[in-house]
Amino acid sequence: MAGKDKLSITQKMENSLFKDLSKIFRALEIQSVVEEIFSAFQKHFNIDFGTFFIFSQRGQFVERIFKFGIYSESHQVERFGMTKFELEVLVRNMLPKLYDYRVEKDKICPTAEGKKISRLACFPMQLAYEYDGLMLIGISEENYDKTYINNANFEYICNFVNEASFPIKNAITFKRINDLVTKDDLTMAYNRRFFEEYMLEELERSRRYNSPLSLIFLDLDGLREVNNRFGHTMGSRTLQEAASRILNAVRTIDKVVRYGGDEFCIVLPETEVNGAYEVAERVRQRIAQTPFLLPETGGIEITASFGIACCPTHAITKDDLVKRADEAMFLVKSNSKNSVMIASPLKRFP
Repeated sequence: MAGKDKLSITQKMENSLFKDLSKIFRALEIQSVVEEIFSAFQKHFNIDFGTFFIFSQRGQFVERIFKFGIYSESHQVERFGMTKFELEVLVRNMLPKLYDYRVEKDKICPTAEGKKISRLACFPMQLAYEYDGLMLIGISEENYDKTYINNANFEYICNFVNEASFPIKNAITFKRINDLVTKDDLTMAYNRRFFEEYMLEELERSRRYNSPLSLIFLDLDGLREVNNRFGHTMGSRTLQEAASRILNAVRTIDKVVRYGGDEFCIVLPETEVNGAYEVAERVRQRIAQTPFLLPETGGIEITASFGIACCPTHAITKDDLVKRADEAMFLVKSNSKNSVMIASPLKRFP
């Protein structure tokens, strides 16, 4: 093994590393915890890229993805040249691995952001509840001899990752408790209670900073027929899948709420009408483009009707904003369905 593999992590570096780890324990949000872990890796081990996955149901489904040093969307899918099946096997086996592409000539060297990856470290984690994690650390070819991610230090780094998994567990537990209060059990969208408080806060912020706030109302088309034909269990599963598609189609700052039954709303802070329309259209396409429940029923076509209202263009109070978006959605529902309508602007009097 070349170069840096002959060097060991120093006591000074170890003390600094675990000092940073103590800071990580103070964070309660999963995003913040993982960002701090990647920051420690970059500071002490000279890494170039990182990806963190959370899996649910024993490694079968990716719950969420965090990235470090990766900006293009394509690499989020490529996962450092590894297939989803390979990732699932790593999580099931719970065995950390280090790939050295200079040594393992039979393996294809992956790329990220146009750079060849010389080493790839894989760290599975057992997390809280039904969740498992997988952290991938990539070293570019140009940093091959400058990184401490190597065979000589791998056991020590595995121990660090194991320690770093505890604040992630704490963050998941904190989120789980918070979700019990603010999330809908079936769809994991936010619930009505959260919506009422959050909308008041966002409207106040919108007024204070003179920034727009948009609201999308959507109602699923055809869910009643699913219940009638296949039963309420299939109806619930369809609702869950619809919610998942909505959640995966919106931005990080947007809040998806189950307003009631098969009706959802999306709150979009600092978003004009045109931006809200783009989000609504993206969600509409995600729902309509692929049939639901293919294995069980052969496929059910579900669409959704959308209405949009924006503060201050269409309303200035919470109740009026909800009413205007709901009315626009109802017009779509009563006519074409599977479409997006923007509410009429407020009439301004001199």
